[in-house]
Amino acid sequence: MEYRLIPMEEKHLLALAALERICFSDPWSENAFRAELDNPGSRFMVAQDRVGMLLGYLGLHYVLDEGYIANIAVDPLFRRQGIGSALLEDAVDFACQKGLAFLTLEVRKSNLGAQTLYREHGFCPVGVRKNYYRNPLEDALLMTRQIKEEGNQNETACH
Repeated sequence: MEYRLIPMEEKHLLALAALERICFSDPWSENAFRAELDNPGSRFMVAQDRVGMLLGYLGLHYVLDEGYIANIAVDPLFRRQGIGSALLEDAVDFACQKGLAFLTLEVRKSNLGAQTLYREHGFCPVGVRKNYYRNPLEDALLMTRQIKEEGNQNETACH
């Protein structure tokens, strides 16, 4: 499948909110995405196909040398085609360019597919956030990838 990663723009907001409703039980609104357009401490990238259809996105926030992946989503019809991996690789490249020490994210403890993807990209479990998710109530696994210590290496080992 052919797709490209581009920065989020106003024209993507409606499709992003729709994708959120498909992928998450507590979705971000169109206005939440709109607020990120003017946030100097955020970076939201979208994956779109040749005709401009939104396939997925990744949003991250950064402050000083810390990076937090707020959300990553891929349309269920286009999963397992490398889009999530491309979005994560782009986020790691950005973190390296910005000199971030790490990237971290939360994932539902039951979402083993996402956890596998994150592990494949060097994210390691570092803790649990009790009752983090709603609808249904569930703990989050906190996963982190160290950036600064690894330089430009593509893989890290979990201990």
